[in-house]
Amino acid sequence: MNLRRVSVVLCASASLAAALLVGGTPAATSAAAEAPALDVEVVQSGLVHPWALTFLPDGSMLYTQRDARTVTMLEPSGRSTVVLSRPAGMWNGGETGLMGIETSVDFAKTGLFFTCHGYRSGSTADVRVVAWKLDRTTRKATFSRNLVTSLVSRSGRHGGCALERGAGFSLYIGTGDAARPDVPQAPRSGGGKVLRVVSSTGNGYRDNPWGTAANAMQRRLWTYGHRNVQGLARQPSTGRIWSAEHGSYRDDEINGLVKGGNHGWNPVARKAGDPFYNEGANSPMTDFAIPGAQRAASWSSGQPTIATSGAAFVTGEGWGALDGALAVSALKGQHLRFLTFDSALKLVDDVRPPELDGTYGRLRGAQLGPHGALYVTTSNGSDDKILRITPR
Repeated sequence: MNLRRVSVVLCASASLAAALLVGGTPAATSAAAEAPALDVEVVQSGLVHPWALTFLPDGSMLYTQRDARTVTMLEPSGRSTVVLSRPAGMWNGGETGLMGIETSVDFAKTGLFFTCHGYRSGSTADVRVVAWKLDRTTRKATFSRNLVTSLVSRSGRHGGCALERGAGFSLYIGTGDAARPDVPQAPRSGGGKVLRVVSSTGNGYRDNPWGTAANAMQRRLWTYGHRNVQGLARQPSTGRIWSAEHGSYRDDEINGLVKGGNHGWNPVARKAGDPFYNEGANSPMTDFAIPGAQRAASWSSGQPTIATSGAAFVTGEGWGALDGALAVSALKGQHLRFLTFDSALKLVDDVRPPELDGTYGRLRGAQLGPHGALYVTTSNGSDDKILRITPR
């Protein structure tokens, strides 16, 4: 294991300078002025597009690599073992491959974890969520069952795909629209949605917004009108699920999800000459002209996009003014930022720490780990890393 510590002292003036402009006005700076300095360790290097990670009860980490189609277990001792490698049918192409990963709430008893990945076999091409069983003795994972299949997939564009545990046995699944204009607003499609399912069966809950609908996919819907959900995070203080979403050429979004909410992505041709998948100036990320009520983003990047990706809430006294903030990683923007929201889901503070501002390139996944440490993956395509970030 390659272990390297980077320490950068963060003074109040540097924190204030790091506060960004949001919506054309200065972001609130109270948290920026009081934000702790951060220590960054490289806990794993030599990777290629590590996407997401999760932790086991003993502190071991499981992480995915998108194109390699592997799940690797990194134990607290430093021992690293590939527990799953290129299972039959798993497919990668474009932005799709082996993406999200999450453990079952009863992992200690069952050894089950979940992945979201591309799949191709014969005439079947989709994105799907699968349950795997990890044998800690052999350090190998075997197929258990499919939870959700038939999530739309075409060329590999906009494959999503994020996983996050909710209360009890619930599992949330953030998906992409596969660059199809007819998908985000379609209630019977799982694309461009956040789904809420029973993690033991993949079925939708009866108290979902359309939990008694005739169509099985519609019964799973929690929110819709999304473009390409890259990250999901559960807020410890409220239990609310938040999403991080890629915009088109503008307006990446962070959304506090509300049951049944329509987030307004509707990339259809509106006039002669518009492309089939319309991402132009007349196709906003939240289209308030759609019939019904649409939900505005809790935070938006404006223009150009920074490609928001992973998201995780950080908690603990050590985080100081950032305690309870949502850590969001950026691919194109090559930085990490901490966003704080009020009970009305409105932005209160936006802090961009200099320790991760361009230092490691494109940042992908984000996950809170043992002892309140934040773990972030890079996505540069060579010698990618997993970073451990702690407040000093």
